[in-house]
This record gives sequence, C-alpha cells and structure tokens, in this order.
Amino acid sequence: MEISNLAELVPLLSNFWRTIPITLQLKLESSLTLLKQDHKLTKLFFLGRLEAHSISYLLAFGSPGVDLFHQRKFYYSRNGIDWLLLLEPTDWSEEWGRIWGEFTGNAGFAFKIRSLAAGSTSVVVSEQDRLWYVMHAILREAAGVPRGALRMSNEKHIVLNPFFQGLTREELVELGNYQHFRQPERPAEENVRGRKECNLSIDVFDPLEVDVLPEGKSFAMRMDDSDQLAMWSSLHWLGLDFFHKANSNVYGFCYNGDGRKNWDLPFMVEL
Repeated sequence: MEISNLAELVPLLSNFWRTIPITLQLKLESSLTLLKQDHKLTKLFFLGRLEAHSISYLLAFGSPGVDLFHQRKFYYSRNGIDWLLLLEPTDWSEEWGRIWGEFTGNAGFAFKIRSLAAGSTSVVVSEQDRLWYVMHAILREAAGVPRGALRMSNEKHIVLNPFFQGLTREELVELGNYQHFRQPERPAEENVRGRKECNLSIDVFDPLEVDVLPEGKSFAMRMDDSDQLAMWSSLHWLGLDFFHKANSNVYGFCYNGDGRKNWDLPFMVEL
C-alpha cells in the first residue's frame, strides 16, 4: 500500500479479517513519510507485517527514481518508528525459500541450509539476509495489481498509471486481468498473445494466471458483500492479499504472515 493512500486503504483490510491498529497506523504514516523524505524516495510502500517468534517485523519498500523497480530499497522496523535499510545479500539463492525455521526476531540469528549434494557444506544465512529474500520473493511471486495499474513509459520506465480508472465489475473476477507487481520477465509478445484488445504500454507486464505454478490455481478470489471489491490471496505466500474496487483506482496489497512459503500447494489443489 502506497503510504500516501494508507488511511484510505487500511479499512479495506477488514475484508481479510485483518487490521492495523490506529496507533500503529499513525506511527507508520509519520515515520514512513519521514523515511521517504530522508532517503529521497519517489515512491514508498508499506508491505505489511512478518510475525517472528518474539516480535513482528514491519516491512516497507520504495524507489528513489522514476522507475518503480530500479534500485528498489527494502526496509524493516520493529516498532513502526525506526526503520533500517536491508541490503541485498552478495550471494543469495532461491534455495533460501526452503528454509523452514521460524523467524526469531533476532536479525543476527543464523539459519543453516543443508545441501543434499555429496561433499557440499552447509550454507549459513542470517535472519536479516533471509528477511530481504522473503520480501524479494513475495513481491516477485505473489504481489499483484489490476491490469492497467502499471504503465511502461516511452523511456522504458515502469510507473504507476495516473490515468488508471479501474476494472469493470465483469473484469474483476477474471485472473487474466491481474498482473505481477514486478519488472516483466516474459517476452512482451507472450504477454500480449491472445488478447482481443491490446495496449503494449500496459500489457507488457507478466499476467498472474500463466506465470505461477500450478497455473490458474495459485490464487484464491472472493467478492465482498457489495459485489464491487475483488479480494485475491496468494496460496504460495499465505498472508499476502491484494484487492481492487471496481471502476476506481483503489487497489493495493498487504502481507501478514510468518515468512514461510507454502511448498505443499501442488498437493492441496486439483491439478
């Protein structure tokens, strides 16, 4: 959730049976506004809360330039006031997603990954580095936005689309009308193939429905009582929810989980 819209979007979390206490919300609005100014960020988003054994990590990310994903920075806080920058680990691996130990709340705690390869030594991963990886993985694999919310500019910068007016009620329920909140990883011609109407500046981004395995079954959707708010939840990263209100630019995503990926999903759905 972009911090400038935090007060407007937080009430919508109640649809996921979640909330942010008003005292914490006020802290976040104040401290994140100062963080944005001090670090000279163009955009700053509150990602959510990761529950550790002894405390909760509050998570945020932002970009210093026009492009949302160029030199993106990750931050965490224990109290909602003081924010620390998370540096990208020099040598990280997707295998870190298989660390199953609970986050402890001690950023210096070390986890061990045991390799099955003969003669390989265990890899030690600090909790702080693992926290960076979890944020990276959640944003890459699970965070979504409605089609049209992101736009590729003529200068090849990825920006929030200021002209986005929302999906229609009929479009809300189709997973094909949602995209990953990330830089495109698939060729543009694959992402636009099969669309009746195509706008390359917004359809260049990777769609959710064909990119996360098992295809079409990695997200669960429901509508609110008004039948105007679509709510999608990731089944890979449990606790990552995103929402969009029909015919409006109201959308966002928030995470509230323990930082562990659900590797059992292929065994939990009908393929």
